[in-house]
Amino acid sequence: MADAYIEGNLYYTYLFEQKDKFDRYSCAVALDGDQVKKAKQLKLPVKQDDDKFNGMAYVQLKSNYQPDLYNKDGSEYDGPKMLGEGTTGVVKVTQRPYNNKFGEGVTTFIAGVKFTNVVEYKSANAAFDDEEASDDFSNAKEAEEF
Repeated sequence: MADAYIEGNLYYTYLFEQKDKFDRYSCAVALDGDQVKKAKQLKLPVKQDDDKFNGMAYVQLKSNYQPDLYNKDGSEYDGPKMLGEGTTGVVKVTQRPYNNKFGEGVTTFIAGVKFTNVVEYKSANAAFDDEEASDDFSNAKEAEEF
C-alpha cells in the first residue's frame, strides 16, 4: 500500500456520521497548481466543470470506512460536522493494488483528513434558523397594491 497527500478546497464532505447516497464516506477536493499534477501522477480521475467548484479541477474521493480526522494542529478533529465552502484540508489517500475475478488495477480510498481551514455550513435560511429571530410578522411592511 502506498500513501499520498492531496491538498485543496473540500466540498460535499461526507466524512462524519452522515454518508453519501452510496453509503460511503466521501468528499470532492478542488485542486490548484501542483496538486492537479500530483493527482494525475497518482492516476486519479481529475475532472473539471465550469459549473462546479468555481471551475477548478477536482477529484472525487471515497472510502467504505470512516477516515481519521484531524485539526490543523494534528489533534483529533472536534469541530463542526456540517462544513461549508471555504473549508480546506490535506487528504491522505491510500492506494492498494488488486487482482481478482473483476480485473486488476489500483483502488484509492481516503485514509485521513487534516482540516487546515474550517468553515461551518450555514443554510440559505440562516435568518430563520436564528433562535432570536422573531416569527412575528406584524411589523412587516404591507405589500403595495398595483
